[in-house]
Amino acid sequence: MTNMISLAVTCLLAKRQASFRRHDFYLGYDCAMSIQSRSRMFENIRKTGIPRMRCDSIVGTAHHLNPKLRGWIRYFGKYRGYNLSKVFYVLRIKLVRWARYRYKRYRHNLIKAYKWLNRVREQFPNLFYHWSLGYSN
Repeated sequence: MTNMISLAVTCLLAKRQASFRRHDFYLGYDCAMSIQSRSRMFENIRKTGIPRMRCDSIVGTAHHLNPKLRGWIRYFGKYRGYNLSKVFYVLRIKLVRWARYRYKRYRHNLIKAYKWLNRVREQFPNLFYHWSLGYSN
């Protein structure tokens, strides 16, 4: 029962909006991802342990992460997709950290690791689910 209530409350966030008729502000409600939900997603990414995954290639990492990403995008990205961009930014940092642990040539050079991830995204745009939808953070 509490899960249903929290799902309903998640969608309604108070937002300060402007009234053009009266030229003042009022408190309106907006469908967006709550801060608590976003922090749970960050915690889930952290618990997954992406940098220390024992996958042979990025394909294994993508195979492991895509079901979670698909669920998050289908649930939270229905109304305000750009709210997920912060989550995908953190995910990108974790993927670069995975590449730095996995490949010696990127261990001491952060810029090369980011360039490598950008090349992978350009060569395989459907590897991660959020890449295929245009979230390229």
